[in-house]
Amino acid sequence: MMCEKINPRSANFIKLGSGGRFEKHCIEVAQVIRLGYNEIPHKLCLRGDWEAIREIFIQDSGSDPGSATRHTNQVKAYYEAGDDVLWVTFYNNHLWWCFARPEIMLLPDGSKTRPVKGSWCSTDIEGNPLVMDQLSGSLLSMQGFRGTTCSVREFDYLVRKINAEQSPTEQAALRSFAELVRALVAVIQEFNWKEFELLTDLIFRQAGWQRISQLGKSQKGIDLDLVSPIANERYYVQIKSGAGRKVFDDFIDITVGLDEYSRYYLVVHSPKGNLAKELETDTHKLWLSDDIARLVVRYGLVEWVMGKAK
Repeated sequence: MMCEKINPRSANFIKLGSGGRFEKHCIEVAQVIRLGYNEIPHKLCLRGDWEAIREIFIQDSGSDPGSATRHTNQVKAYYEAGDDVLWVTFYNNHLWWCFARPEIMLLPDGSKTRPVKGSWCSTDIEGNPLVMDQLSGSLLSMQGFRGTTCSVREFDYLVRKINAEQSPTEQAALRSFAELVRALVAVIQEFNWKEFELLTDLIFRQAGWQRISQLGKSQKGIDLDLVSPIANERYYVQIKSGAGRKVFDDFIDITVGLDEYSRYYLVVHSPKGNLAKELETDTHKLWLSDDIARLVVRYGLVEWVMGKAK
């Protein structure tokens, strides 16, 4: 579901409790951002008496002046951030973000909460998950922050990710990748059947699958009989230089009853007519020229393909 773009004034990272102990409740249940610092009087914070709070850190908590200032600034940021400040945290292998309303509630244990506007979100505005292994290391480094809250240095990058936007360098890289894929498609479509069969075999092998029958010498209708050495699953692969919709329909028919296989692949470098990816099912997969070219890049086979270029 497409949401409106965000335009925050600034962004803060917040650690939801020591060791993340508030994370699940804040994000999945209460829809709040929660601050510890239980010993700090709520009334002083509401009055904005930050010098008195700094003295509490020095006198009662034994903090040195520098540490007391840093702790005070973190509490101050929590209390004074407007509703146009973006809050982010990491939980369950995702980046989560929200905006918070200004009302702050004191809990019986002395911790404080601010209600989230709407709810915590772990996707960009187009609904794509903000998975941590797809984020920059600079942004992820905030996980190592030893305090509770801090400003986000990678602010522009963060906002672009949430807004599903790309930087100029990303756009240039994607254009180059698209051009490479188009060039590889043109080369692959010149392969004869034997070369194309060998390329398909190489892709599956690079992905960790092992062939259990001689290439091109197995049972009728199957070109590659593959097994996963870890999952012990088998794949049935049929390879065609050119094919249309009828070939895919026949492919489904001839694999009915072959229950020893978990997936069936029809690999075609020159599709004809109305052969399209939309025909795929959960078990019957269709690889066309674009799919093959992208896999060639993913598995480091570009030089091998270019070496075969005519």
